[in-house]
Amino acid sequence: MNRYRFKADGDDYRPMLFPPDGPYWCSGHAINDEYSIVVAYAPDEASILKHWPEAQDITMQEDVEITFTDRFPKPDWWEPQS
Repeated sequence: MNRYRFKADGDDYRPMLFPPDGPYWCSGHAINDEYSIVVAYAPDEASILKHWPEAQDITMQEDVEITFTDRFPKPDWWEPQS
C-alpha cells in the first residue's frame, strides 16, 4: 500500500464511496476550514481520486506498511485483505 496525504472537502472529508481501499483519517483543517487534510492508504492515486474526487495537492509515500498509532488508530470498519 501507499500512504497519501491530500487536501479534501473542508466540511466533509469522508470518501464519496465507502469503504475505501485502505484506512483513512482527518489529520487537520485549514485555518479557514476551506479544506481538510486527509491521510489515507491506497494502492494507487486512481483509488484516492475514485474515493475523494476533490483531492488536491496529493503527496505519496510508496510501498509502506499500514501503521496504526494513537493519532491514527485502526478504524472499526477496517479489515485487511489477505
